[in-house]
Amino acid sequence: MTEQLAYIALNGVTDIGPVRVKALLDVFGTAERVLAASPEALARVHGIGAKVARAIHEREPDFAEKECELAARAGVDIITLADAAYPALLKEIHDPPLCLYVRGDPGVLCRSRSSIAMVGSRQTTRYGMKMADHLSRSAALAGWVVYSGLARGIDTIVHKGALDAGGETVAVVGSGLAHMYPQENMDLARRIVDSGALISEFPMRFPPSKRTFPMRNRIISGLTLGTIVVEAGFHSGSIITANQALDQNRLVFAVPGPADSPQSRGCHGLIKGGMAKLVENFQDVLEEFSFLPGLTSEKRDILPGGGLEKAAPGDLTLSPHEVKLLSLIGEEDIGVDTLVNESGLSAPEVLSALLMLEMKRHVRQLPGRRVVKS
Repeated sequence: MTEQLAYIALNGVTDIGPVRVKALLDVFGTAERVLAASPEALARVHGIGAKVARAIHEREPDFAEKECELAARAGVDIITLADAAYPALLKEIHDPPLCLYVRGDPGVLCRSRSSIAMVGSRQTTRYGMKMADHLSRSAALAGWVVYSGLARGIDTIVHKGALDAGGETVAVVGSGLAHMYPQENMDLARRIVDSGALISEFPMRFPPSKRTFPMRNRIISGLTLGTIVVEAGFHSGSIITANQALDQNRLVFAVPGPADSPQSRGCHGLIKGGMAKLVENFQDVLEEFSFLPGLTSEKRDILPGGGLEKAAPGDLTLSPHEVKLLSLIGEEDIGVDTLVNESGLSAPEVLSALLMLEMKRHVRQLPGRRVVKS
């Protein structure tokens, strides 16, 4: 048995988990030697005991081979801790998953230098949906890979926003990839496979449960530089993700909401407690990471009156579409439909360019699909 197959076999043992496997590896050296050890030798390892030792010894003999065959038929790659392709950023957390089942592009997981998680409540408000769409589109247009959990509500909006902006997105699910949940997001999952990846740490046919989703959340935060909580109540699973991100020494951001909205109390608690940085647009996120090599955000001088110096329409940091739109937007607000008519650009091109202009703080979007120069 290869080391890769040994990891897949251990991943299929009930209730063993990454922490216990690490303890076993510290003693036996390799996953192959763990599987070859006697129940008595396994039970002597701290934290293992007779029950887990027996489960390892009595595991299904050809589980790993069957799992690889099933994964191959489904177009799924299995990456283990023994593989060079395992994401380096995820290895840094306390309990990295033994295996990552990946359907889509495994290479997207290694682009962690520009990856961000966005999570939120399943019970959403119109405001939360708007912010999730805006932030995910902005991140995708800035070239960042957007991670979320494929759940109903904010997660769904986040994945769709990144895809609609032509970006890459990764969904980390709380079940095996042959047991997708929720079923209503199957079409979205197919879109994600074409422009990113679906991933899970669970064997192919593993069902979802209350236990699997908190486990899933640590992967969402562990694979990314930071986590944005868009909308969340006090006891939301998104707050669990934020706490896991903090434990992993990742940055946490939170979107403020209406003071009387139950869906914003979790975000407000993170901000008031100093655990999260307030974020209004993706430029706020970029500025936090501007000190990292290769992750610079646009910088402009602060004027004496406290405002930002405005870039000229011919600024080389602007695309041709952005220059054209900026020449049409003045001190008086103007409608998006008018910009489409006057610019000669398509509606998607105008919306994409406006998002970039807002991210660069050249314009502000107003209610009623109207914009004004900042």
